[in-house]
Amino acid sequence: MPVLHTEYGDIDYQDTGSGDTTLFLMPGWCQPKTVFEDFTKLAAVDFRVVTIDWRGHGKSSTNGQDFDGAALLSDALTLIEHLGLTRIVPVAVAHASWISIDLVESLKNRIPAVIFLDWIMNEPEPEFFDLIRDMQKEESWQPARDALYEYWLAESDSPVMIHHLKTEMAESSYQLWRLAGQVIADAYHKYGSPLQRLEKLKNPPQATHIYSLDRSDNYLALQECFSGKHDFFQVRRLEKARTHLAVLERPEDVLEEIMKVL
Repeated sequence: MPVLHTEYGDIDYQDTGSGDTTLFLMPGWCQPKTVFEDFTKLAAVDFRVVTIDWRGHGKSSTNGQDFDGAALLSDALTLIEHLGLTRIVPVAVAHASWISIDLVESLKNRIPAVIFLDWIMNEPEPEFFDLIRDMQKEESWQPARDALYEYWLAESDSPVMIHHLKTEMAESSYQLWRLAGQVIADAYHKYGSPLQRLEKLKNPPQATHIYSLDRSDNYLALQECFSGKHDFFQVRRLEKARTHLAVLERPEDVLEEIMKVL
């Protein structure tokens, strides 16, 4: 894999495929870019596909200091400028989607569309913040993380899913999980919800939320209502996927939905 050297550490990334449009793939917090491995093989037939490992994640390094969402935005912008990308569609897992919106504001006309994958689009339940508080403590961060794994699996017995969550993501340290919880909670406290954040965008690109985990019809209806009032937004609930990581569970279905947008 190519590596981009920066003052904050080395950014490991993958650059494959070709085309005028680049899918810029952004894993979630505490997640290596391997979550996109199967998806990338499919998408590279029609697009240039660039996948980043955030600083301190996967094979990317860090200088050991704490960092926040603004630092990850800096990583993304640095890599985009290094590669000379001009027409970019960010595709982000979960809370990396906060960074996608920051990219939209930073790059303006270079982003025709943005894709969010299984993001909590409403204001989270109190239990969500309880888990995040547990992640801030050395004695409780691992049980909190493991509870998330089980919730995200949604009783799936897929070896690929289990390996990614319980082996690949489990390599992330306490420091990283602590930072993740802190930054994610701060974003919800600042904006209320992703839908409220989207309302603040001026001249937004097409934005699509593709998800599978939350099967509540009320959750879907909330997003459909938002879509009815904001024609730039649309939502797609996948019917053949059930886990938090449809891009790993059903990469072909995720790509099919993205192709409809582009």
